[in-house]
Amino acid sequence: MALSEREQRLLDEMERGFYQSEADVMQTAPGHRRRLNYRSLVLGIIVVLVGIGVLVGGVAAQQLWLGLIGFAVMLGGVMLMFARGSEPDAEPRLPDEPKGGAHDRAGRESLSERMERRWDERMGGER
Repeated sequence: MALSEREQRLLDEMERGFYQSEADVMQTAPGHRRRLNYRSLVLGIIVVLVGIGVLVGGVAAQQLWLGLIGFAVMLGGVMLMFARGSEPDAEPRLPDEPKGGAHDRAGRESLSERMERRWDERMGGER
């Protein structure tokens, strides 16, 4: 079924608005995957264990201030454990894998492009 000129303009305007809002969401999304920093993870575990030791020592000595310091050290260790690296997560590539293959194009394809491609495939390329 053919669209009228007004409907076609409205559809084009809606598509432009959708693409713009998608671009805005992608730029502001905190979803950039970060690599786990194993050094911070191990160091955080060690700090948590030291904090547990100080906390138990404070309870055994019946010293409230020592227990609070142990708790603070444990909290700092947990925060250190969950600290992420600042480098974006790059997918490892095999040495013999060619660059720019079909998988790379599909990976970079946005949601709207994938949906449009699927719609075109369903409709048999008709427009």
